[in-house]
Amino acid sequence: MLAHEEQTLIDYTIKLKQQYQSLSEIVDAIEREPGRGVEAINEQMKQIKQTEDLLRPLRERYQEEHEHASGQIKALTDETIDVVKSLMPKLAGLEKASVDSLRRLFPKIQGSVREVQMQNAYRGNHHA
Repeated sequence: MLAHEEQTLIDYTIKLKQQYQSLSEIVDAIEREPGRGVEAINEQMKQIKQTEDLLRPLRERYQEEHEHASGQIKALTDETIDVVKSLMPKLAGLEKASVDSLRRLFPKIQGSVREVQMQNAYRGNHHA
């Protein structure tokens, strides 16, 4: 993988982390004002999906070419996973408060989380 391709991978990983942080902030705002913001979650999830779609082939290529992730990529991936992990209980709380409106979104969020967890598992398997 060329240096500029690795930088693109880093840039998209940073963007993805920031998008999950924004989603967390949206969820926090909804918790303060129930009944608002479901559309904001939808919009943020669309942006996250777009970033993940761009990031996926870069990650796959990087994993094919590198046995171990660089320190920066590993740190960013771990930080993103931490953001997602902290987001899940918040989303579970929202689901309890608003089952009907979140029923459409929760599977998408879970799918995104699974992708991040699969990446983490892949990385863990290559370190063993």
